[in-house]
Amino acid sequence: MVPGRIGGWLARDRIRAVALAMIALSVLWRAHVASRGFLAADDYVLITQAAESDLTVGHLFSLYNNHLMPGGRLLIWLTTEYVGMAYWPYVLLMAIGQTVLGIASLHLLRRLLQPSWLLLLPLGVLLFSPLTLEATTWWAVGVNMLPMQISMVLAVSAQVGYVQTRRKRHLVTLALAVLLGLFFFEKSILVVPLVFLLTAAFYAEGGPVRTIWTTIRRWWPSWLLLTVLSLGFLVAYLRGSESSLRRPESVGEVFSFLTQMLGSTVIPGLVGGPWQWLGAGDGAPVAAPPQLGTWVAWTIVVALVVATVRHRRRAGRAWLLLGAYLVLVAAMLAATRLGSAFSGVAGGVPRYVSDVVVVAAICLGVAVVGLARTPRTAGQIDPSAADGPPSTPVDRREPVDEEAQDLAAAPIPVQPPVPAAPPAPVRYAQPARLVSRPGVIHAEAPIDPEPDPVPAAAPAVTPAPGPDAVAGPDPTAHPDPEPATAPDAVPPSPAPDRSPPNDPGSPAQRAPQPGTSGPTEPPAPGLLGSLPERYREAVNVALALVLVAVCLGTAWTTSRYSDEWAAKSGRSYIDTVRIEMASAPPDTVFFDDPVPDNVVPRLSSPYNMQSRFFRAFGTRPTFVDEADHVSVLDTLGRIHVATIIGSTIQPGPQEGCGYLVATGQTVRMPLNEPRDEWHWVVRIGYLSSADGTATLRFGSGTAEFPVKRGLNQRFFRIVGGGDAVELTVTGGDVSLCTNEIAIGNPAPKPK
Repeated sequence: MVPGRIGGWLARDRIRAVALAMIALSVLWRAHVASRGFLAADDYVLITQAAESDLTVGHLFSLYNNHLMPGGRLLIWLTTEYVGMAYWPYVLLMAIGQTVLGIASLHLLRRLLQPSWLLLLPLGVLLFSPLTLEATTWWAVGVNMLPMQISMVLAVSAQVGYVQTRRKRHLVTLALAVLLGLFFFEKSILVVPLVFLLTAAFYAEGGPVRTIWTTIRRWWPSWLLLTVLSLGFLVAYLRGSESSLRRPESVGEVFSFLTQMLGSTVIPGLVGGPWQWLGAGDGAPVAAPPQLGTWVAWTIVVALVVATVRHRRRAGRAWLLLGAYLVLVAAMLAATRLGSAFSGVAGGVPRYVSDVVVVAAICLGVAVVGLARTPRTAGQIDPSAADGPPSTPVDRREPVDEEAQDLAAAPIPVQPPVPAAPPAPVRYAQPARLVSRPGVIHAEAPIDPEPDPVPAAAPAVTPAPGPDAVAGPDPTAHPDPEPATAPDAVPPSPAPDRSPPNDPGSPAQRAPQPGTSGPTEPPAPGLLGSLPERYREAVNVALALVLVAVCLGTAWTTSRYSDEWAAKSGRSYIDTVRIEMASAPPDTVFFDDPVPDNVVPRLSSPYNMQSRFFRAFGTRPTFVDEADHVSVLDTLGRIHVATIIGSTIQPGPQEGCGYLVATGQTVRMPLNEPRDEWHWVVRIGYLSSADGTATLRFGSGTAEFPVKRGLNQRFFRIVGGGDAVELTVTGGDVSLCTNEIAIGNPAPKPK
């Protein structure tokens, strides 16, 4: 497509143009925030595991902290193999994922909602909510959550398409969308109940039992497909995983978690919060909103829910859907995060609830904008009615079945004029088609599943019956009458148009297409509904101020998060090590020690060891278990001469020698403080009369090392414990003096 055509395409659809601009802005903004940071915590462990393994099925499907993420492991392995330990490929991958999510979300909202500028509100929530900052900046989070969010959007879009058209290709898309999410994150199993609940909330009518039964019966192919996929995945996952379930310590712990999750994270995050963050080392910060901000957030959300429920009947179901999904997420988190050392902050971690943003955006769109008119063709009839008897006239006073309220129909083509009589005016505002089966009459109309009566002041104009006329119900006899001033009410029909049906200017030819905007479309219901005119200006100003405040709050929260994310100890540590290694002598060697806890926590052991941490490094340090001269890296990554910090032997009895050990002799040397049984490093400084060998015993551990003539030292590892060491010269005619034996851990030697 040439630039000129692209410009014309965007100019014809200004909503799409603004939406694409919003997507581009969010991707660039989030990419900038991500680029200020670096790899963190779990990133290093996943990169190390990729560097240590070949690209095999076993590696891809191995669990990480009980997470099944073969898609993420594949991307990490490819990046590590061809780029090494670098951050920019992951920033690029997260930006691509966010772009795909934004475009897919725009497609879903245009398919699901009525054409309106207001659909930019839910799109903005999904693109800019601070709850998704971790998913677009921290790779270990984004590699799981971005595919899950994309899976949610694609699955819902496919199910909506199937409900609207009954085309089997949407079922294929639904299955692929769920598999995509499960390929990256096992939590994507929540997409399955989300699709079911959303379909029941938006496209079925009646009470809870009737709604569920109607949903199961009418769209059973979707549920059969999703059930098979879910059971297959759960069997495969549970077979290789360990149980992550924990028991909360008390009811108070559960209450505190729920209060923190809703009050500190979800509710503030949906309106631009939390505005303040609590630093968490190299990882992403934790939400810490001020008390005033929390109350303001609750006020805005409660006011929005109340206003939309009064304005639109379907809004109540939308907010119930969001509440149901929050219950699912809270139950999963409570069962896997409470009862642990981190349960106190589990409710304040935004990444645990970042998938809620997708559901919140969908529910906000339905509550504010309304469901789109459902396109149907003549051949797309309720399968339950396909084999029924032919349509028969119906008493116009008989109410229509409530199940018909969530179906839509295309207008019936206008019959050409009969030569014997002038053409009759045709009402195009609410065309209907009757589909019958034994005992049930379905009246389908191409409107939002929130039907409204035709105003009594606008008399219906019906076509004159002809030989091929189809009987239909009286438009004034609506099964679910509502006041004519309802916000979703269909406007009165225009004056009948007597132009032929094939005339391009006729209403039949000018019928708007779902998901498009143009001057011929009926305007979407206003956000203010039936609010009296004298209050509209003040309410509009108030809404504009609230929207501006939310946008400014989002910008402030994102900026503060960006500052926290930019402070990375791991990046400074790695950069310093690279500089130091480039200038170090070739014979520089190290004992393998843990990297600083603020780079990789010790809970990630053994992947916090330097030998594994630097596995994907360009120039790796050389690690040994024994040497005469050893270097050590400090917490900043600088190279120092090593010494041992720990227990030392008490001074020996021989003046000027300490402890004298001759060939074949064993001398016991008490320590100034005992050591537990563990992996230790020993340093011995000695003066020897000749070359030979010696053996040091420490509890149950034994280590043999070479002895060189003259004044020397030796570092070596030993596994043992106790309050004394024993030294034996085992080879050569050697007399050895020592007063320097230390057992502990390597550390920089004081200058």
